[in-house]
Amino acid sequence: MSLPDPDLPLWQELQQGKDSALDTLMERHQGGLFNFIYRYVLNEQDARDLLQETFVRAYFKRHQFQPRAKVSSWLYRIALNLCRDHARSRSGKEGRLTESLVVRSEDGVERERDIAIPNSNPAEIAQTNETLLILERIIQALPHDLKAAFILTVLENRSHKECAELLDISVKAVETRVYRARKILEEKLSRN
Repeated sequence: MSLPDPDLPLWQELQQGKDSALDTLMERHQGGLFNFIYRYVLNEQDARDLLQETFVRAYFKRHQFQPRAKVSSWLYRIALNLCRDHARSRSGKEGRLTESLVVRSEDGVERERDIAIPNSNPAEIAQTNETLLILERIIQALPHDLKAAFILTVLENRSHKECAELLDISVKAVETRVYRARKILEEKLSRN
């Protein structure tokens, strides 16, 4: 039995014309949505723009929402569709790559992932940085369905169940997509 959606009363208020409910929804979800979008596009300004567009689209399509899924799932689907469109556009292909790998821990706090470097040998540090850049490029090149599942479960440390709810797919589909993404990453990393 799933828990009731805590955002549904706010969404219903928004549908009835109480625009201040959107402010509360934005406060609740902007952090998680921004992290997801940023990991998808790897450009802070683009991520901020896409986050804003996510809420704008949600607002203008507020009457189309059906409570079959959670409000947060609907917001993530809007964000994912915007990310896909962005990736297809010319500007999406010109995004910058970062050199840090940030993950969300089980307690929900964002942290940079520490990479163990046996000693401070500059050659080893350079090799590690190069490997991270290659890994980010490979993740960016994954098919959209694999990329979204991989980012949500591996980089954001979400459960398969939560990812399934956000993407509106089955848990088994999430497992399959993450498995396929990992296989592609392993294969491409072994070539480099």
